[in-house]
Amino acid sequence: MLSNHLPRAALGPAEAPIAVVRGRYRFRLLVRAPRQADMQGFLRAMLAAAPSVRGNVRVMVDVDPYSFL
Repeated sequence: MLSNHLPRAALGPAEAPIAVVRGRYRFRLLVRAPRQADMQGFLRAMLAAAPSVRGNVRVMVDVDPYSFL
């Protein structure tokens, strides 16, 4: 259940600053939470609850991005 893993803030989705790379559109979602939060559990539950991916859509998760571009 998602309510057991809620973060403090979720911002987005929004277009990435470089919105199209190699013909693929990119969007980003920033999730902020305290250090003690179970972010892996939250992300796992969020992806499991999301509709199934159709067509040529890819979902990638970067839990500690070097850059937010």
